[in-house]
Amino acid sequence: MQNLVRTSGKGILVPPGIRLRPTIVAAIPTPLGGLGPEDDEGLARANFRLEYSEAKGRYEIAAFGIDRRSTPIEITGAFWRTVRVHSIVRPAIELALPSWTWPISALRTPRVSDEPIGAPRFEAQPEDGLLLAATAYRIAEISNENPALAVAETLGLKQRTATNWVQRARAAGYMTASAHESAARRIAAEIERTNPITLPSEEELARRIVWSAEQLEFERTAVFYGDD
Repeated sequence: MQNLVRTSGKGILVPPGIRLRPTIVAAIPTPLGGLGPEDDEGLARANFRLEYSEAKGRYEIAAFGIDRRSTPIEITGAFWRTVRVHSIVRPAIELALPSWTWPISALRTPRVSDEPIGAPRFEAQPEDGLLLAATAYRIAEISNENPALAVAETLGLKQRTATNWVQRARAAGYMTASAHESAARRIAAEIERTNPITLPSEEELARRIVWSAEQLEFERTAVFYGDD
């Protein structure tokens, strides 16, 4: 898996304490069902380079291509209009982030055999909950996702409650200071103790791309309702 996603460049520390490499180069196995016509005859491969923009606070797509490999599809203009580029690069960003963040990302990513696992409760230590919210928010921003939705899914909250947690996390300084890496690592370690994770197989990674495409479609069309 390390050969599929590689990072390079001088490290950058971003709030609340996530260390990034400015360049990601990846070659990701991609299901054709997530790219174009409904055809399940194997996996194509997406080859791309992402570059971190400090001005935008997220990775930008600098180069992107598709190798059909043994699949029967032809790379045409019509095919390119069906390619969900962001759905493909999203899991690569997740893998390129520091490995301690993976248990947090896994809270909202379905595994092969189950649904999103949901975060443990943090009522006893509200600061931990706010820092987890800030970390989930920032991971989503870095990946060019909907950060408020990411917080809601990570913490198992309704959208209005998640927005309130984000506001509280911002007021506490977790969104602007980069000095919280140790505490965020501790929270992630607590999550992993109850929900161990492993590096995904190529089939699991392909599944995540399909899930990512479904999530993006949901984010475009969802209407959120507040707590009753």
